[in-house]
This record gives sequence, C-alpha cells and structure tokens, in this order.
Amino acid sequence: MFLNKSPLFVVLIVTVAVASIVTAGLAGLLRLTESAYSDLLSKFNDISVKYETLQDSHYRLSKRYDELEERYKWLDTSLQTKRIPSISELKLWLQNDKTNEYGYKEQDFTCFHFTVLLMLHGRAQGYDLGVVAIYGESNKTGEPISHSINAVITTEGLVYIEPQLDEVWWLSGHSEMMNGTLYRFPMFEGLIYVKDISILFEY
Repeated sequence: MFLNKSPLFVVLIVTVAVASIVTAGLAGLLRLTESAYSDLLSKFNDISVKYETLQDSHYRLSKRYDELEERYKWLDTSLQTKRIPSISELKLWLQNDKTNEYGYKEQDFTCFHFTVLLMLHGRAQGYDLGVVAIYGESNKTGEPISHSINAVITTEGLVYIEPQLDEVWWLSGHSEMMNGTLYRFPMFEGLIYVKDISILFEY
C-alpha cells in the first residue's frame, strides 16, 4: 500500500536530493581547487628561490662591475697627443707589438686582458685604441659567445683588431657593429649572432 505523499513532502525530498548532489559537487570542486592551489604554491616557491638566486647573482655582478670600473677608470682618459694611423701603419705596428705572444689562461689572462694590454700599448704610441665587448651566440650551434676586441679610427675609417691574432678587419663603409646582426670574427668559426655590444673603453 502506497502512502499518499503530500506536495510538501515531495518538495522536501527533491530539495534534500539536490542539496546532496550540490554538496558532493562542491566537495569535488573544493578538492580540485585545493590541488590547483597546492600546485600554484609549489611553483611560486620554486620561482621565489630562482628569483632570490638571480637577485644574489645580480648583486655580486654589480659589485664586481663597480670594482672593475673603479680599478680601470684611469685607463679611459683622453690622450694628450693623438695619432691617427693608416691601416698599413697599424698592421706594421701590430707586427712589432708583443701582445699576441701572451698565452691565453682561463680567468688569469683572457680576451679582455689581451684587449686592455693592446690598448695600453697602442695609447703609448698615441693610437686611441678602444675595447669592445661582444655578447651573442653561434649562429650554427646556438652556443653562447662572449668576447672582446679592440677598435680604432684610422685614416680610412673604423677598424677592429683581434689582439690574439694581430688581425685587422672592418665592415662595409668602415661602419660600427650593430646589435641583432650576424658577423664573422677571426677567433670563431662561422657566423656569430651579436645580441649586445658594449664599448668598455672609447676609441
């Protein structure tokens, strides 16, 4: 025998059923939200650690840069008597200069040291040699490249010098190197994509 259920009773049953379904759905959503929050928190912690590492590296590099700038600022002084050589005169001088005979030593005598030494030798002759730092990558392999070379204005225009090889070269029209361009350097095989150029000492 079926009980005669009132409309109110039916509504109550339906309400309880819907509430159960909604509650179960909310519980599932809450679990998903907690999982997503946990993942985000983990990623945030990883990023925070990396940020602190980068911040520490930036601080150390900035401090090192300030030390180098203080140490070498006396080098970046104007010459009392400046001589502008021709390319042939410059090449002849490089043949007699001994900078290229020094041995490359990681950390102790790098491309930067070669360029600074050649700059000093050149300025002793009245040649206003500068130092240019190159940052980029191999166009073939993508390998990061950092290097420094010398630059000087000759009677024919701007030329670059690789002090480890005594090699002199120049761009079309004796123009300056530009960021975001491919160049060929004497010390490297293949083309180098230059991302950033810094003039460490003016020429």
